[in-house]
Amino acid sequence: MKPSPILLEQLSTARFMMTRAAPSVGIGERRSSTKGVGLEFAEHRPYRAGDDVRHLDPRVMARLGESYIRQYFVDRQLPIYILLDGTRSMLAGQPQKFAVAAQIAQLAAFVGLSEGDRVCVGVSDAAGFHWSQKLQGGARAEILFKWFEGIVPGERGDFGLDVEHAARDMGRAAYVVVVSDWWDERMQRALDLLEGQGHEVIGIQVAAPEEIDPSALGHGSVLLVDDETGDEVDTVIDEAVLAEYRNSLDAFKAGLRQRLISRGGRFFSLSSNADISRFFLRDLRAAGVLL
Repeated sequence: MKPSPILLEQLSTARFMMTRAAPSVGIGERRSSTKGVGLEFAEHRPYRAGDDVRHLDPRVMARLGESYIRQYFVDRQLPIYILLDGTRSMLAGQPQKFAVAAQIAQLAAFVGLSEGDRVCVGVSDAAGFHWSQKLQGGARAEILFKWFEGIVPGERGDFGLDVEHAARDMGRAAYVVVVSDWWDERMQRALDLLEGQGHEVIGIQVAAPEEIDPSALGHGSVLLVDDETGDEVDTVIDEAVLAEYRNSLDAFKAGLRQRLISRGGRFFSLSSNADISRFFLRDLRAAGVLL
């Protein structure tokens, strides 16, 4: 489902803030470390054989008697990858986790496109990771929204493995937004690869209400089924079990949050019944992810 036009309008001037990623592709609107032909002066450097003589600075030559080239900052695009979990576990929840995660992925992609960055979305499907086109510019958002309509989730159960494979095609120092329930144990290995390539990772966990608070399942004997593997576990839910579960969940999220922050990223966790508008307009801005 296409995001709300009102929310899109509110996000049309937002931009992702970087701490580790770097503008490195195309011609865009972000200051890069690349020097060359641009509009804003950066520095002088000595002339080298083969340099374009049109960039010689006659004033420096007259003052020093030596040839110097004027260099300018080159504005480039930030490569942004949105990795969306479309595995079987994302079909759970009310509202469904995948439906909410897809909305978040579309909004994140829209922010990148509106800022003039290069955006590519990948989602797990029957064949592994399925990629959208690499797009740039707010006018291309409709192409991406249309692409989302063709996504069929729930045909695989290996999101972490898919991310590992996807990392091979993502270059270095990109801005990577991972939208998942983060239950796949392989995600730790996937993070190793992403971080090793210098990517800045924004992790967004979308969990079902009953995954956050299992008391909604009731008390007593309960049969739990793993959505990914189909494994069944017969357990008893009581206050002690609930307390242990909540402690483990808090520790899990705290560990992920600390790991990502230490590498320049961020981690957020929200219920599938959360207010997405509030998440983008308040929470991401308060955390310094969006400007």
